Amino acid sequence: MEILLTFIIEIISKNHVSVVTGSTNMNLILCICLMGIVSSTAAQTRVKCFDNNKGRDKTGIILDCSNMAGKSHPYSIEDWIRYHAFYDDGILANRVLHINLENNNLKKIFALPPMTSLKKLSFKYNNISAIAHKALTNLPALEELDISYNSLSSHELRESVYRSYQRPNVPATNDEPALRVLKLGYNNIHSLPPNFFQYLTKLEMLELNNNPLLVIDQNTEISLGYLTNLQVLDLANTGISDFPTDAFSQLFNVQTLYLNGNQFQNIPKEIRNMPLAYLNMNANPISNLDSESFVGLDQLQELIVSGMPNLTDVGCGTFAPLKKLITLHMSHNPSLSNIHYDAFVDNTSQQWSLRQLSISYTNISSLDSKLYPWSMLDLFDAKGNQWTCDCSLSWFASYINETFSEMPEKLLYYRCNEPKILYATLVSQLNEHIDCDDYLHVSNNHSHGHVTRLRHFIIVIGLVIGIFVFGTLINMGCREMKKVLKPSIYVPSGFSTGVKYRPADFEEDTDTLEVPAKTTTINGRSPIVINNTD
Repeated sequence: MEILLTFIIEIISKNHVSVVTGSTNMNLILCICLMGIVSSTAAQTRVKCFDNNKGRDKTGIILDCSNMAGKSHPYSIEDWIRYHAFYDDGILANRVLHINLENNNLKKIFALPPMTSLKKLSFKYNNISAIAHKALTNLPALEELDISYNSLSSHELRESVYRSYQRPNVPATNDEPALRVLKLGYNNIHSLPPNFFQYLTKLEMLELNNNPLLVIDQNTEISLGYLTNLQVLDLANTGISDFPTDAFSQLFNVQTLYLNGNQFQNIPKEIRNMPLAYLNMNANPISNLDSESFVGLDQLQELIVSGMPNLTDVGCGTFAPLKKLITLHMSHNPSLSNIHYDAFVDNTSQQWSLRQLSISYTNISSLDSKLYPWSMLDLFDAKGNQWTCDCSLSWFASYINETFSEMPEKLLYYRCNEPKILYATLVSQLNEHIDCDDYLHVSNNHSHGHVTRLRHFIIVIGLVIGIFVFGTLINMGCREMKKVLKPSIYVPSGFSTGVKYRPADFEEDTDTLEVPAKTTTINGRSPIVINNTD
């Protein structure tokens, strides 16, 4: 532009006389140059930041002022926003719905002009560390504000940013802000001011992910307590390891919770009062899940417990409390080697609501056919595991053949790791390599361990009781028979019980067996024994 202007000035200075005298050629050159200047300036003022639909969209205007950093333009972004707010080719500010200010290397959020229809505003991917006083107070219809990926600190989160100061004893002149979505992720926030959300009671979604919170301190706890209508809370990658006991006592409507990338060693009990439908616990140092892990989360529909380097065991009844669970992700857990065959049931209940199961890339080498009614799944993914191919996995070979019959390429991800003779063999071809006709195993008939164990227990107890009763009856019968077959022999007192035995004539000669009589006396004298001899 500067070169063009210099060139025009030189021409005018050299041909000043011709211009004055009305030279036709010179006038034509000047007209062309002036048209070029006007068209170039118009292009800069329209292209750099203008409504995508050029004001012709009946539903509203989207001002795209993104990616302007380092580029030459005649106005500042702030001035350009003000221009569109009031003029915009005759279109007033009540037509602007969305302003995109992303990636402009802005340092501060400036005070925006009155725009009664603006609903969405994004300052994403800047270098913002400050917010101007009353920056958003002129945007009564603003519903979504994105200030993520900046350098905001806690002390910049002030109530005055979105709400004008009200003098004491003077009724408020403005209604509560309409803000429903606030994205503050990827900043430098350590804590939330206690009153920051006091008037943001309509807020439904709050993103605080990737901020160095480390703990939910008292101020943050008080601040979150105002968000009684909150439905989505993102606390991912904030370094939190536990929650205060009553941290979420007022969050009765949160349905979606992100806690991934933190330091939890157990599923926190403090989230049980939330009616959660979605829970993400990815990448936490949890080592095992058991029947107490998900108690109280009976509304949960989708659970993600993937990317856990320490998770080794999923115990009996772990998922039994999740009566509405539809989707379960347990992939990329390199230490997970055991899923109990009763992980979805307990002694009192069972739930078969699950329709999508992902357990890929773990240390699992086998799956029990009784773990789940597999035919009820709409989506199954267990690729990348190190399978031990024996007869206990025969059912699995049949199952994946049927499941991936229309997508046979997926069978390539299921290969044997052991035994060595079957290394790298497709699991789907297992039954072609081994004979499992004589292998006694429970087929996939939806009969599960707790039912079988209960049946066996009843049978054993019945046998023990039967044997006890039968033995008692036999013992009583034997005693009665002894009384009948062996009557008592009465021996009067004073008589010897000694018995002499003399062999019969037809018996062989043997020594006479004689039982000595008990020594007795009669009137102080020894009795006279008469030996009769033949």
